[in-house]
Amino acid sequence: MWAVLRVWLLSVGIGLCAAQAPAGAWPRAPGSGFVSVGFEAASTRNAFSTSGLEADPSPDFTGYRTLYAEIGVTQRLTFGIDAGQDDADNGAWAGRQITASLMGLPRTDGREDATDWLQKPTWAGVAFLRYAIGPLDARHRFAVQLGIGARSYEQLGLFYGLETIEHEPILRPAASWGMGFDSAWGPGWLALDGSLELRGNTGGRAVKLDATAGLAPEGRWTYMVQLQSGDYPGAEPFVKLVPGLVLRLWQGVSLETSAIWGLHGSDAVGTKAALWLEW
Repeated sequence: MWAVLRVWLLSVGIGLCAAQAPAGAWPRAPGSGFVSVGFEAASTRNAFSTSGLEADPSPDFTGYRTLYAEIGVTQRLTFGIDAGQDDADNGAWAGRQITASLMGLPRTDGREDATDWLQKPTWAGVAFLRYAIGPLDARHRFAVQLGIGARSYEQLGLFYGLETIEHEPILRPAASWGMGFDSAWGPGWLALDGSLELRGNTGGRAVKLDATAGLAPEGRWTYMVQLQSGDYPGAEPFVKLVPGLVLRLWQGVSLETSAIWGLHGSDAVGTKAALWLEW
């Protein structure tokens, strides 16, 4: 069983972003909050290889929309929402338009393949409560979390074109550890966040483990690099490298942009962007 491993490493000489990423083991102060709305578009390295471009000069892209929010309820309790939806209906078509534009090829006014219209978006979302345990002023912080929600998934039909979208409840327990530290380049942190998603109808399990390291010097810029790995039902265990950059636009508002590069079990290549709001 693989786990998802996500590492945020913020480099030297970069600025502190006012908006913080999901706080993990650190609870939000009562009344304070964080919201991230993002979109991810990815294709494959094989699609962008010489042979791939010769076969299809405008590769398909897959898209994924995300919404993450959390708000402090008490000194120890944080409430949040974690949701995402794939862009199956429009992602591939949009990707072809982007690639065609970059390569100087003509754009199309509609789908080239009528089966594009048959693709339906799927989604997953949970509402969760996270509770900080142990002393709140300790160097090592701990928290436990429980999320309850639902997901939609495509159920194959007897014949092509008869697919249906089904729904199932999900239960997502999680736990977090975090530690702050000082460095020559500014304050930093280390964190470990793990979760297990239990799916009601299909009986599937999705295991995630996010390892985070960061540095936060003063300024407007923050650079990031993530190492993501995971094991999801019906999919190859994967590892992805996701370097990123966050720019604080103004107080409480920041923009994250990242690249995606598959390392193991995935040859994904793409980009993502998210708007961060904090109060």
